[in-house]
Amino acid sequence: MDIPTSTPDGGKPGIRYSSQDRPEAIVVAILYRTASLLRPIDDVDRIRQMYQSSNLVFSAWDGEELIGILRGWTDGAFDGYICDLAVHPNYQNHGIGRELLARTRATSPQVQFVLRASKIAVDYYQHIGWQKIENGWFWPREPW
Repeated sequence: MDIPTSTPDGGKPGIRYSSQDRPEAIVVAILYRTASLLRPIDDVDRIRQMYQSSNLVFSAWDGEELIGILRGWTDGAFDGYICDLAVHPNYQNHGIGRELLARTRATSPQVQFVLRASKIAVDYYQHIGWQKIENGWFWPREPW
């Protein structure tokens, strides 16, 4: 569903949000690089696989330019995980990340979503109402 809208806090008008438009992997890699999101940006096939295997993808567009993306998974009933949230630096602080997260939560309000914040966004999520958790564990991936 494509819905043109202004951001909730009166930010940049004319941004189009979509759960249907899945950008090409190279376009996602460019946004990740621009937004300084630590992902395998030089391995486009891996990024393609990341998106093919995700059942939650919301994108934000200014015309034909990808300016924000959220990727995640959910079972639709109980649990969900936000894998990636990236917003182009020229569009940050205009509610785009907040809107992408809100659209994700709206898909299944009964789901508890969790995420791991990147080091550059560690304070962002509390600022928009997310609660910090202390009871998590992870198994590290092999380096790419």
